[in-house]
Amino acid sequence: MLFSGLILLVFGWLQTKERPKLFRIWHDKRALVQLVIYTIFGMTAMQAVYYKAVEVGNAATATILQFLSPVFIVVFTILHYKRVPRRGDVWAIIAALVGTYLLITGGNPTTLTISPAALFWGVMTGVAAAAYVLLPAKILNQYGSLSVSAWSMVIGAVLLMFVQPIWRDVPKFDLLGWAGYLFIVIFGSVIAYFIYLESLAYISATATGLLDAFEPLAATIFSVIFLNLTFGFVETIGTVLILSTVFILALANRQSS
Repeated sequence: MLFSGLILLVFGWLQTKERPKLFRIWHDKRALVQLVIYTIFGMTAMQAVYYKAVEVGNAATATILQFLSPVFIVVFTILHYKRVPRRGDVWAIIAALVGTYLLITGGNPTTLTISPAALFWGVMTGVAAAAYVLLPAKILNQYGSLSVSAWSMVIGAVLLMFVQPIWRDVPKFDLLGWAGYLFIVIFGSVIAYFIYLESLAYISATATGLLDAFEPLAATIFSVIFLNLTFGFVETIGTVLILSTVFILALANRQSS
């Protein structure tokens, strides 16, 4: 998070349009409070919980369960604004529940295909991803996604150093380990974020969100190929149902607009 955030800050500084926004947020006390809340419960929680889910389970399952986030967003919206759920909302929730059941049981209610810890942290990844989307809405409109994300990564990294100081517990990686670490920083964070931003200049945010659903599919395919993960037919159906919530909600939003 620290290196990714610093690289994004440098990238923003090199952009004439983004440069004024980078430090303006530090002069707005209310925005700073919102930034810290987003950093703790959105950005940092998203990073820490996701990697914990991968650690106790596997990358494919963690990434798939992360896509429960649209359902958590819908539930929050319904409860917070006290509105009647749309038909698409109901179908999305049903698809998410059935899909999760099939994914974690393989269709047999007496067994679990993943550990309870993997299930818990996977679901919490979905909650964290929902918070990641909901919390920064106001400050994103004021200061832009590049500034908010960059500072959030840096602040989150500094806060995590109080939990596990990097100078006291330097990771002992071999050459392959450091290569993997640098890959996460450069390709998994900086370049992935940059490409996501650039895509918004060519297609709508809705289309970007729909295309983002290919992330768990890619994670599953690579896990099967390179990590020898076994994925049965029933688990595949569960995965499809969970991912379908993105398309169901997108269709519901189009019909209601």
